[in-house]
Amino acid sequence: MTFYTFCCSLGEDPCQQEDKVISETTGIKALQLYRQLALHIDTTCFNRNPIQTYEAMTLGEEIAYCPFGYGYSNYSRNGYARKLLHFHDMITLDGKTNLRSSLGGTGLAVSANCKHIDVAMQYAEYVTSPQCQRGLYTDNGGQPGHLTAWTDAENNTKTHNYFSNTLPALQRAYLRPRYFGHMFFQDHAGDIVRNYLMNGGDELKILTELDNLYVESKTKVQAV
Repeated sequence: MTFYTFCCSLGEDPCQQEDKVISETTGIKALQLYRQLALHIDTTCFNRNPIQTYEAMTLGEEIAYCPFGYGYSNYSRNGYARKLLHFHDMITLDGKTNLRSSLGGTGLAVSANCKHIDVAMQYAEYVTSPQCQRGLYTDNGGQPGHLTAWTDAENNTKTHNYFSNTLPALQRAYLRPRYFGHMFFQDHAGDIVRNYLMNGGDELKILTELDNLYVESKTKVQAV
């Protein structure tokens, strides 16, 4: 996802072609920028996901700042962790323009095999309603999807302005592809990029590996 962020911030969105993740020009520059950054971080970071990073931040004293990571409003709520974390907009690449992050997440759907579709749809309608999203859903630790929940003054008071601080990043973010096989691509492409960040390598070869995996991911068929 951070590789996507670098690509987007360099002016080109990934996965716009059927057989190519990104152009060679943008892809090489994005990889090189990412590698330059990776050379300056503790290698322990390569073995942490965002939640593990935030846990390390709240439980210890060694980490004060994380420039890239998914947002979790719970860590900005009093009493959730040993220390409070504050979330803000993305950093800049050129000192002027904030980076473009990647937007994606867990959705809510009703199975085609559901035996009580009417009841399930009523529940889905309730959970996604502005009233529930803004109130009960957020109050109980949910990460709301409805815009009114993010602009709600009470929700921002409860989370030390987590929602209002991060909203600009979401509004300009790149929406990651939603075809069925993309999570397969994301999982395994992350390994390729991570290996490059840790060990270096030929950027063109890395991009070829990503393209091959991307094409393979398009062949994945969703089980019915």
